[in-house]
Amino acid sequence: MIWKIAKKEFLLNLMTFKFAVGAIACVALTAVFMPVLAADYQNRLETYNMNVAGNEAELREAKVYRNIRHTIYRPPAVLSAFSAGLEKQMAGSAKIELDKVPELSVTQRKGNPYLPILAVFDESLIFKIVISVLALLVAYDVISGERERGTLKLMLSGEIARYQVLVGKLLAGLVTLSVPVAITFVIGLVILMSFPMVALSSSDGVRIGLMFVASMAFTSVMYLLGLLLSCLAKRSAISMVLGLFLWIIFAIVIPNASVHLATEIRPLELEEKKNSRLMSLRENLTNELSNIKVDFSDSIDGSSGDGAFGGYYWKIIDRAWLDGLRKKNGLTWPVRIKYADRFWEVEHSYLNSFFSQKYLANRFSRISPISTYENLMAVLTGTDFTSFQHFIDDVRNHRRQFVEYVRSKTDNFSSASFCATCTEEEAAEYTRLFHLERDSENEADKAKAGEARSQLRARKLAETPPSLNLQDFPSFRYRPSLARDLQTAIPDLIMLFIANIVLFAICNVAFTRYDVR
Repeated sequence: MIWKIAKKEFLLNLMTFKFAVGAIACVALTAVFMPVLAADYQNRLETYNMNVAGNEAELREAKVYRNIRHTIYRPPAVLSAFSAGLEKQMAGSAKIELDKVPELSVTQRKGNPYLPILAVFDESLIFKIVISVLALLVAYDVISGERERGTLKLMLSGEIARYQVLVGKLLAGLVTLSVPVAITFVIGLVILMSFPMVALSSSDGVRIGLMFVASMAFTSVMYLLGLLLSCLAKRSAISMVLGLFLWIIFAIVIPNASVHLATEIRPLELEEKKNSRLMSLRENLTNELSNIKVDFSDSIDGSSGDGAFGGYYWKIIDRAWLDGLRKKNGLTWPVRIKYADRFWEVEHSYLNSFFSQKYLANRFSRISPISTYENLMAVLTGTDFTSFQHFIDDVRNHRRQFVEYVRSKTDNFSSASFCATCTEEEAAEYTRLFHLERDSENEADKAKAGEARSQLRARKLAETPPSLNLQDFPSFRYRPSLARDLQTAIPDLIMLFIANIVLFAICNVAFTRYDVR
């Protein structure tokens, strides 16, 4: 009997005007906007590849280790067309230097930084607006409409149990709504994969499968909400108005109220306080560096050249100057790196207060199934706030590897290769010729030494020094972890399934007590 009821309801739903409009809207929106979203991803991927290639090319031109200031980039998420999340609002790159904090930022909108509902168009927006409203419209008159037409009383006058009617209508509604959900996913995937630069991995396939399951679970929640209202109201018009009112509450009021409540309960750390701490650290760094004294009084002169990453290096210097630089670098750079870590801690403390506020807002907004679904889709596509935090953690680990790499290659920043391309032998020869030119009593010897020194200087200035051998340089490739994202996504997915079970149980109780007269 359940299957008979489900089949009848399914066929009736397919013939309704509201279903036709909803299905056509899903197809039209997907067909119109998915190519735009896929092209946007392709453009961002091209920019990412160009940036990475340019950075690697500049890295191959580095002459000394001190000048390496490379930039690492976060690749765009291939599934961002399904849920853009916060990807375009978060920093996508970080500059790595020995003595500076990676340049990370959180780009905020004016006003509410997390919503509003129409801030970004993506595939999930079709589900949050079109399919969620369609689910309510399909369900609002399932019970109350039958009562108004008198068919519900007739149906229950036989041997059919009420739970059979309820289960049959639930199955019919879910099968009906699965049609636009499946069509939307299939069309979206076909359009996305038609772009030449789009390549989906096996883990992306798992993510897409989970997104479909999450979308069906969310659609089921919205349908059950409409079904519950239909079981509580005696008139279908009332249940429809209540359903639309609830949709506004879930889609707009709760997400924005959650942000406001989170900002009141857990305000951001004052930026003035952060700047004050940074200024104090800079003063301490300046004082500590000023206490490091190195004697350069015996130095002669030198010549420098421009290098990669906008830095310079010494092409030729005398031995005393080179020894002074080696001593100074060995003393000052460990101090600079130590304070860079302290600067990072201050910046990260401020960033953590932002994270904490966002997580609190997310917890409050989970009252709304729309927000829960939105968070779940962002996690599965790798565009959520947690993914950005993972990127920051990976950046910090990479900087540690970079510092240790340079430290090991330069004898704790004190070797000549850290700042100069001339060898110690060339510096010693340059110094010897200078002293010979200055101290020789024989004019011929003095002229000969001066000419040799000038030739050595001219040769070093004219030649292009060899680049550093950076084959073992620590590489950075940000790869979202499927296991890590699943661990984050599972609680939200469980919440949707629990919401389905609870709503069905309440619907069953409400329908059991429903007056069919």
